[in-house]
Amino acid sequence: MFWNRKKDIVLDCYTSNPFAYNLARINYGYHFIPEWWKQTPKLENISAPHQMNITKTDTIKKCPGIVTYYKTGIVIPMWCELRMMLYAKHEEKVFDGNASHDEIDITFHGVDQFKRFTKEDGHSLKILSPWHIKCREPVTFTMSQPIWSQRDFMEHLHLLPGVLDFKTQTSTNLNYFIIRKDNRVELNIEPLTPMCIIHPHTDRKIVLKHHYIHDNEMFRKIMSSDFSMFNIDKNNIRFKGQMKKKKEFIEKVDKMNKEEWKV
Repeated sequence: MFWNRKKDIVLDCYTSNPFAYNLARINYGYHFIPEWWKQTPKLENISAPHQMNITKTDTIKKCPGIVTYYKTGIVIPMWCELRMMLYAKHEEKVFDGNASHDEIDITFHGVDQFKRFTKEDGHSLKILSPWHIKCREPVTFTMSQPIWSQRDFMEHLHLLPGVLDFKTQTSTNLNYFIIRKDNRVELNIEPLTPMCIIHPHTDRKIVLKHHYIHDNEMFRKIMSSDFSMFNIDKNNIRFKGQMKKKKEFIEKVDKMNKEEWKV
């Protein structure tokens, strides 16, 4: 019955990037099922060596895991054309990149932050996403690399997976790990290429809402504090990067708001 229906989870997706908002919005994964998969038949003819008979076998088209992977995920697509150069490991420079427009920033984390993982030939590469996501509820999400959509460059850019929640933070930046080679590697990432896929840890329906914010100053103000979703005024409250204290505060505010409704 309708009264047993689970409440939808709303993700508010904010950006000040007109290209991302108009041309490359965050969307449900089923919109990004790869073309190669669509063109693959469900059955394929095979012939074993030294055998005259030709038989048919199931292909990857029948794999429920891939279909479910895209149907239950949320994709952030590339919002421009990105050309990158990954320099050889003997060169001082690590990477360089340019986009079809100036709406992209690429940076990195210092190797000392995780040098026991990177070893001598590893390095960080971070693409700053133009999207910020807010969620009113403490739902967690896994961000991972949609390698089924990245055959051309998945061996060179490895998206580091992680579990996020969009109640205590809003960032969707893409943190990659690269292994430096003996020779340079050139990469070309086309617009709308799925850059990451985000899977919610819930069976409740996810509703996406997109917001374009013209004023960059207002955008920074909203995104620097995750408080616009609450009822009380918190303009004068500051956090010093301590996620635990921030989370405790938000939980306290939630409790206060619920108590207000009981009055």
